Amino acid sequence: MDKPLITLSIEEFGFALASMGAEDVAAGLLKPMYGELSEREWELILQAASHSLLSKGLIVSLEEMEIEFVPDLLEMLIHFARSRRMLRGYSLMNDQEKVLTIHAGEEEQRGQYLYHLAVNQRIHLFTWTEPSEWEEELYRFYLSQERLLPAKSTKLRLSESRWNALTAISPDTNVSTLLSGWAMTDPEQQLIRAWSSAFIKSGKNLDNLSILHYGDEEMPTPEQMLLLLNVEEHFYSVHNIQPDPTSEPVIEIECSTEHTLRKQLRDLIDKFAAPSFQR
Repeated sequence: MDKPLITLSIEEFGFALASMGAEDVAAGLLKPMYGELSEREWELILQAASHSLLSKGLIVSLEEMEIEFVPDLLEMLIHFARSRRMLRGYSLMNDQEKVLTIHAGEEEQRGQYLYHLAVNQRIHLFTWTEPSEWEEELYRFYLSQERLLPAKSTKLRLSESRWNALTAISPDTNVSTLLSGWAMTDPEQQLIRAWSSAFIKSGKNLDNLSILHYGDEEMPTPEQMLLLLNVEEHFYSVHNIQPDPTSEPVIEIECSTEHTLRKQLRDLIDKFAAPSFQR
């Protein structure tokens, strides 16, 4: 059976969330785009969104006090609202911002996963997904079909203090000044120079993939994160390889191959979808 695929505009998604009682989430979604509006202006935006959903056949009944969504959309909205744990990828390329979130189910939806792709926050695509699909989905989320990565990877490890110094460097500072005080091999220095140049050229913007968990706090807690730098010449990954959370982080920078990147994606996927988290 084909999986249902539902595409919503940001206004339609906001209206659907507000209708489910998640007004704060809807406001957080819409306000960055519309700013501060009067109550009447918000009503007009949401009213237009409700009629759009009705015309798409996603609303069965639109009464003043009760709104009935089609079962597929209703199930997705309930899953979205209840999910406390997610695998989230972020990518910014050519002025296009993409956020891919896989929401783990809770309660009777445990073991189900909701796929949610947002493009420039304006378009939101939803469908159901399963772990066997994620490696290829995430790989193509960050890299185009025709993109080829080097055949050999190179990597180095830094202390947290060195990593902080490297990322804080200003565009007009020569990285050699920083490296002069570090004991490193020539290949390591070459990798640092190449990474720093690419990082500054990108405007110090990094893509990322993370496992997030919502507890009692308003903001989610990252359980694990992979930072990614996608430039024309190379694709870099950065992550903390220190397994002990009480010890100082050890930051590994790697110029990735397809094999090493796919392995890192699988590691996060396996941790996110581990049976121990489905109890």
